[in-house]
Amino acid sequence: MVTFTCPKCGAALPVKPGTQLAVCSFCGTPSYIDRREALFFYILPFAIEETAARGIFKRWTAGPACPKDMEASASVISLKKEYFPVFRFRRTVDGKEQVFSRPARGTLLPGMQNVVIPPGDMLIFDSTAKAGGADVLHPDIAVDNYVPELPGTPIDQSLVYFPIYELKYRYGGMEYDLVIDGSSGRISVTNSPKRSSVSYVAVMVLSFILGFLGVLLGFLI
Repeated sequence: MVTFTCPKCGAALPVKPGTQLAVCSFCGTPSYIDRREALFFYILPFAIEETAARGIFKRWTAGPACPKDMEASASVISLKKEYFPVFRFRRTVDGKEQVFSRPARGTLLPGMQNVVIPPGDMLIFDSTAKAGGADVLHPDIAVDNYVPELPGTPIDQSLVYFPIYELKYRYGGMEYDLVIDGSSGRISVTNSPKRSSVSYVAVMVLSFILGFLGVLLGFLI
């Protein structure tokens, strides 16, 4: 909860996110709340449980982009359940509302530079918020670092604790990292094993040769 000041008597005005009008409990003066400068705190609950996250990783290793033996050979080294801090900016750009997100913590984790925060389902992050066994990572970047670069005019801004699974796995003697979005199950990677294109090229070459021989035989006959 963010606290504003009554413009008449100077008393503190605790204001919940989304509130546009607050009435001072001391002097009764109503005040319009300018939310553009205030920083509200939210937490987005996990929609993906740990077992489901492991299943998502397993299905990903069986996908067409991964080596054929990866599903059987890849092994999970660690799986961390975390709340990663992300700044969420709502702004008016060319007459339309746009939402921007930026990491509130320095990181090299894939996907954290362009987090998609779904509308709704966010809860106020206060002393009653439950982390559900996840590690809560705290910000180390100030919101002011991003404000000058953003387009348009501000509507509001908030810090959202975003649910992720940080997964480390081993394949082919190498270790890799990926992030599973704890709200949607989306996987983000920067470096991962790739399926070899040798077999595909061999099939294409063979098809070309067979086609050429077919045309040649047609001329000879």
